[in-house]
Order: sequence, then C-alpha cells, then structure tokens
Amino acid sequence: MRKVGLAAVMVAAAFVVGGCGQDVERLDGAAAPDGVGATSPSPSVTPSPSPSVSSASPKPSRTSAAPLVLGPRGLGELRLGMTVKEAQATGMITGYHVEDYLHNCGIAEFKAGNGKGGVSFTPNEVGLSNIYAYGSIGTPEGIRLGSTYTAVKKAYPDFVFTIDDRATEGNGIADTPGNSKAHYSITIDDGKVTALGLDAEGQLCQE
Repeated sequence: MRKVGLAAVMVAAAFVVGGCGQDVERLDGAAAPDGVGATSPSPSVTPSPSPSVSSASPKPSRTSAAPLVLGPRGLGELRLGMTVKEAQATGMITGYHVEDYLHNCGIAEFKAGNGKGGVSFTPNEVGLSNIYAYGSIGTPEGIRLGSTYTAVKKAYPDFVFTIDDRATEGNGIADTPGNSKAHYSITIDDGKVTALGLDAEGQLCQE
C-alpha cells in the first residue's frame, strides 16, 4: 500500500510540474493571471465644464454704413424723378426752397453735406432732376471730387467738354452706364474734378 500511495503521489507531482511548464510557455506577457500584476482600469471621469467668464451673448460688432455712390439712378435713397415730398421723406435733404431764376427750380442741401452738394427739382414731371456730389462721394467707376482729367477720360471715354472747352478744363458731360436717361455733369479745373453731378434727361436746372 505504501508503494502504490508513493507512486500516485509522484505521478500527481509530475503532472502538476509538467502542466505548469506548459502554461508558462503559452504566456506571452500580454496577459496576467487575475490578481497577479494586473491593475483594474480606473473608472473614467468626465470633467465638468469650466464656468464661462460671462454667460451673456457677445454683442454684434457695429459696421460702418456703406459709402454713398452717385449713380446711375440716384444717391442712397434719393432717386431721380422723386417728388419733393418723396425726397424729403428720405431724411437726406434739408432747406428746400424755390429759386426765382433758372426756370424756378427747387433746390435743397444735403443734411450731411455741411453746405456742400445738394439737389435740384425741375418744376414739371421730371421731379428730382439733379444730384450734386460732396465729400468723398464717387461714381461706380471711381470718379469723385479731386479725380484727374486723365481718370475721367479713362472711366468715361465719351466725356466731352460743353462749356469753356480748353482741352483739359471746363464743364463737360459723360454718359451714365446703366441709365440712358441720365448723364454725369463734370467740371474740371486745373486738371482735376471740382464739381460732379448726376442729371436727368429733360432737366432744366443745370446749364
């Protein structure tokens, strides 16, 4: 009985040793027995959002008004052909009155013009017939007070002098691109634009 018991013990021991050796050979280092060298993953923690400095919505940035452009049909809300009341309703003009000379045309100044520029009304169905630029107001083609004669001829090849034609000085007119019933009146002195207007066809207020 002792021999049988000893043999059984030896067989069992050999099995245990051999089995352990096989298990070690299959381990590649990527896995570890439970509880031995393994660390359980830490629970994920979602960070709370940081409080904003201000919960108020950002104020929209203010943009400056677009610069006024003269032509081809008017200036800002002013349009050729408007009645006096319609033009006054735009809030752009002030000081309307009728001049006794030059066909009794009505005239007014621009509120923002500081006494420069203005409008005229031909006393018939033409209505608002002349708009005169001031300050930095220019045409869509880039002509404004102070522009050179060369720039005018480049922008309007058809520009011609009608009064005091001295080759590069005097009063002239140019077709208005986009409006066949109006033209630009341009005065040039010393090679530069000193007066710029938009005149309706049939107007009687501008010679």
